[in-house]
Amino acid sequence: MAKDEPSDEEERELWDRLLTTTTEEEFRKFVIDQLALRPDESVLSVGCGPGFETAALAQHITEEGSITGIDLNEEVLAAAKDRCGDFSQVSFKQGDITDLPVADGRYDLAIAKQVFSQISDVESALNELYRVIKRDGRMAVTAGDRRTHVKHTPTDRMQRADDIYRSEMTDRQRGTRLVGLLPETGFSVEKVIPRAKIQTEINAQIERGIEIQRRFLQASDTFDDAEIETWEQELRELDEADQFLSCGTAFLYLVRKPE
Repeated sequence: MAKDEPSDEEERELWDRLLTTTTEEEFRKFVIDQLALRPDESVLSVGCGPGFETAALAQHITEEGSITGIDLNEEVLAAAKDRCGDFSQVSFKQGDITDLPVADGRYDLAIAKQVFSQISDVESALNELYRVIKRDGRMAVTAGDRRTHVKHTPTDRMQRADDIYRSEMTDRQRGTRLVGLLPETGFSVEKVIPRAKIQTEINAQIERGIEIQRRFLQASDTFDDAEIETWEQELRELDEADQFLSCGTAFLYLVRKPE
């Protein structure tokens, strides 16, 4: 294992911290509330992580239905199995969204929440989701658009640091590009619902963002180590003064596979 690479246990603990912030819990509830779930539906949860979403779905889907969680990471899948051990309608498989290990036309509903920001082959992923959904089946997809991300940056240094961060993030417009990509795959877009994700403190998610942004700044030609330290201190001083504010928009697409 590389020096800076987290252990399996550290990775598991990290995801637990990231997915139990108030913002993520509220967003998870928001998505499920829009689905009008039936208790006998077959549901595919792609990128299920350590099972928080799967457990929340299991509150709505009875043993007459089923839930399959899929994730690439073995360690977070182990956590998901532990978390959902009391739900007999839940099962898990290791797999990739571009090559799903499930049969054609298997599911009434597929959910891919914040998965598309992590992949490069969007076309293959959408084709796979189309394949595994039944005719007249539904899908819920969420993704953000980096252009909607705003922060309180009262100093020139903080503004420049955010400019570098935005320039380094790949496919910043994916949340809005899906409005064209989904119909190209064959889906009918029924509704697009925006949702602001607001952070007013430095929690586990923001700490993760600071870590990523720090790496971008270290690789840049415009920030030296001293300025990076000052930039981070400015962020933490805002947090201590209750003036930290970060907000981005996620787009929830509710789509259907034609009969």
